[in-house]
Amino acid sequence: MARLARPDNFQQWLKIAEKSAYRASLLSKNLKVSPRQLRRYTQAYFGSSPQGWLNEQRLIRAGKLLKELRSVKSVAFQLGFKQVSHFSREFKFQYGIAPTTFLLWNDNQTSARSHRPDGRAR
Repeated sequence: MARLARPDNFQQWLKIAEKSAYRASLLSKNLKVSPRQLRRYTQAYFGSSPQGWLNEQRLIRAGKLLKELRSVKSVAFQLGFKQVSHFSREFKFQYGIAPTTFLLWNDNQTSARSHRPDGRAR
């Protein structure tokens, strides 16, 4: 376990977090550490509580999934939110904009990159 707990294995932490459905109780079981030991690890390495870190990672994943799936409802349920409204509220708190606004912003960014300054497509 000591090897896994190091922050240089961050990708492994993320995989286990996803496998644990972003729940601290399942994360501690999957890592085979006590909840208290998990709290020590996350506080030392990430500067937050286990559930706080998991919530942050889940919302970071949400931004990536929204770009791929293009459905707020699908992303919310895939990430374990029982209510789309709760997901939207948490997303807005993390990113400062609603998920649908994020999709529109992302579309504008993508289309701006795909056109040259003279207005012709690349």
